[in-house]
Amino acid sequence: MNYQYQVTTFRAKQLQKLRNVTMHSPALIQILSGSKRLYWKEDAVALTHQYFLLCPASSSLSFENMPEKGPFLSRVFSFHHLPTLSMMQLSSEHQGSLDSPLLKHDKALISSLDALASFDLSSMSSDTQILWLMPLYQQLAEKGVLQLLFPSQEASLSHKLSRYLALSPGENHPLEEVADRFAMSRATLIRKLKQEGLQYRELLAEVRLNHALHLMQSSPWSTLNLAQMCGYRSEERFSQRFKNKFGITPKEYMKTVTG
Repeated sequence: MNYQYQVTTFRAKQLQKLRNVTMHSPALIQILSGSKRLYWKEDAVALTHQYFLLCPASSSLSFENMPEKGPFLSRVFSFHHLPTLSMMQLSSEHQGSLDSPLLKHDKALISSLDALASFDLSSMSSDTQILWLMPLYQQLAEKGVLQLLFPSQEASLSHKLSRYLALSPGENHPLEEVADRFAMSRATLIRKLKQEGLQYRELLAEVRLNHALHLMQSSPWSTLNLAQMCGYRSEERFSQRFKNKFGITPKEYMKTVTG
């Protein structure tokens, strides 16, 4: 299924500290309960249900999800369809001096997000998904913040690659086969990723580790099962990669989700 956007729910029953979480697609994060302490530049920014967090593709986030009078709960809206040029021009015309990634919520935005989150995307065509997505983009453009999500009018190669790899993160994905899928040679793919400051194996590892986060939010998998579903033959190697990336082991992360 070619999703034009996706909605993922994240939960925590205990303090949940994560670092270096890569957002491979432009994303809007909505806090439903609890709060998020975001380490932004040299500051620690408190994010509550009163604000949205806007993240362009390739953002790397370090944060703490903090339960308060109940579990922490958030929704991440990931966008895979580009806004129109006219929307980007409108956003530029309304652009202020906002440097922060935080956007104060309002009822209209919340209604649009609730609608997007309510759909069963597996039963909707891509065109229908886009029709429902456009009103949200229009609202963000009128607020002058759409360019914070989409600083470029063209999706990067790493964004396209991460979307493709995320369809089956447990597969081997040899470099030559992936390059052929994108109609380029192995050397060209390596060169273009290098221009974005990335290596193919690094990107594949990030997609797999992000997939592990999503899996643990949906079910209490064992570390061995997680490793296998994320393309790792060794449970120990998977655990070490996970900790090196996020600063926490898979078992420690699972404990914050299940309590």
